[in-house]
Amino acid sequence: MQCFGLSKRNIENAYEEKKIEPDNIILTRHDIERIQLFMTERDTVDRIYINFCNPWPKPKHRKKRLTHTKQLMLYREFLKENGEIYFKTDDDGLFSDSLKYFEEAGFSVMKKTENLHENNIFENNIETEHEKMYSEEGKTIKAVIAVKREIE
Repeated sequence: MQCFGLSKRNIENAYEEKKIEPDNIILTRHDIERIQLFMTERDTVDRIYINFCNPWPKPKHRKKRLTHTKQLMLYREFLKENGEIYFKTDDDGLFSDSLKYFEEAGFSVMKKTENLHENNIFENNIETEHEKMYSEEGKTIKAVIAVKREIE
């Protein structure tokens, strides 16, 4: 997968410039349904970034979305209490549906914007290649910060 290799090189270069070893990053090419194969109960994360994932616009494919309730419930298993999901997309349908998915899966939307470049809700937004490309095409970037809450 070309994207995986590029991400790996970018991370290695960034850490090499600082002359430190990466110690808090895991890159994987697995389907989310297989995440339990390499994440155990002891493995926890503070934050998950979901950037410009496939919007799967057809109704019959929506369960494949990385922000679908089904996937969010898997993330809950290794996301720390009060852990966060940072989500960015250019797709209006995915954005509005994801807001519902977050609620269904026991996440509180702490911040959201329908135009990230006018209202940057991220502390240190790192502009991805897709973000730059879509912005140059005139598309607005939507973003959410959702926090894991206890399910009642």
